[in-house]
Amino acid sequence: MEIQLEPLFDAIEKRDLSVFSSVLFTLYEDQTGFSIEASFDEEAFVLGREDPYVICGDGSSWKRVIKAVGGALSKHIKSHSSIYSHFDSIAYGFADGDLNYIRKPSKKKETVRLASAKKEPVHFTAEDFEDFAPAKLKAWLTIYLTAEANEQSWKEWFTLKFETLSEEQLRYWREFLASHFDYEKYRSNK
Repeated sequence: MEIQLEPLFDAIEKRDLSVFSSVLFTLYEDQTGFSIEASFDEEAFVLGREDPYVICGDGSSWKRVIKAVGGALSKHIKSHSSIYSHFDSIAYGFADGDLNYIRKPSKKKETVRLASAKKEPVHFTAEDFEDFAPAKLKAWLTIYLTAEANEQSWKEWFTLKFETLSEEQLRYWREFLASHFDYEKYRSNK
């Protein structure tokens, strides 16, 4: 199986990304194949969100694609270490799946982050999702809807192209997510 990551690598190499400390390569699968985007510092800057980088057609299983992408990323990062050496965290994975780390954040930084985190329970409203790009909103629907809401509605939202929805339609889905949010799953992913 051949994957095409060079256009993404070229876009990364053309930018000064030294201000960012983490990069996440997110894979997506649709009816025509697989694509990838790179987000830096939890989406402070994203390459490939509006125009995702297509990496291969739909002739391969997602398991083969993730393995091939992981190998290609590791090889590229190792051979271009000057570009990636400042990142504390480098990870990849499908939007609705587990993360695979090429470089994990240091325990010290994670401890500081946990110590400063509030112990108060989180409760999301539709307004909390207003800044989400359409693709991120869809990813959160995929991950954080309660099982019951997902079972009842996935046929309705899963096939939608969120990038083409009107603001009113996006507002509906933000409200739907807020009303049917799986907080237990969210806490377990933190």
